[in-house]
Amino acid sequence: MRGARTESLHVNPPAETLGTRNAVLWGRGRRQYHVREFPGPLSIKSMVSGAAEWRVGRSRFEVDRDSYLVLNHAQPYSITIDAKQPVETFCVFFKKGFVEDASSSLARPAEILLDDPFTENAPSVGFFETLRPKDSSMAGLLSSMRQSLSNGAGADSIDEIFYQLALELARLRSELPRDISRLPAVRRSTREELFRRLHIGKAAMDAGLGTPMKLHEVARAACLSPFHFHRLFKIAFGETPHEYATRRRLAKAVRLLGETDDPVTEISFETGFQNPASFSTLFRSQMGMSPREFRRKKARSQKVASAV
Repeated sequence: MRGARTESLHVNPPAETLGTRNAVLWGRGRRQYHVREFPGPLSIKSMVSGAAEWRVGRSRFEVDRDSYLVLNHAQPYSITIDAKQPVETFCVFFKKGFVEDASSSLARPAEILLDDPFTENAPSVGFFETLRPKDSSMAGLLSSMRQSLSNGAGADSIDEIFYQLALELARLRSELPRDISRLPAVRRSTREELFRRLHIGKAAMDAGLGTPMKLHEVARAACLSPFHFHRLFKIAFGETPHEYATRRRLAKAVRLLGETDDPVTEISFETGFQNPASFSTLFRSQMGMSPREFRRKKARSQKVASAV
């Protein structure tokens, strides 16, 4: 796909053109890769297989096939791939103002949109930098984009998916005030600051999946007391910090079991489970089978899929 293009879309264009039009960077077969402090346009970072690490300021995010990361316009970031198996990245970059227009179309009353449908310089759109689960809507759109590009779809078809992706991001952004309003504080500015600090703690847990942090360490990173952080985290995200970290660590273990030949014991340590027996017990309770049984079942299904 290197250098492929349609009328309104570049695939793997020169970095300096990102932000001037909608584009996709699609990297396949990489084991090692690094870009440092690139101030790109608003973008969605996602993976087809394997995992890659994005660093934004002091925060580190390991994105895998079940998650994605939205980075804001002109936010410098670094990406590192250091994998035993080839990985596949699929990152969508938006033309400057494109998602802002989508957000404006959702936020402005219909009467104003009728009277002034071509408003320029829509307010900027900002997202909290946080790992997001790749739910069915986002997963479907990214998969559809990838499939359309693979099939050589025309510019109109690709543009349609870009519009849908922009509207999906606008929808996510529109839910932010509701999410912040759940936090118990009188002043709006206080709720916003609490929400920001909770995301800092969440990012600290994401960065430390291999060496789990104690609650007081995560709370300190967020500049909150442990009890305050624990209570507000459950309100904001619907699960406790421990439940969130455990779910993320198990998801990483599932990916490693399916994508590598690493021993189960090594995977348990790599995902922060210091006791392999406890890891196996927890894995069985959540997945309905042991790690080794899961690996065998995964290998059989992949063999059948490759034979079809």
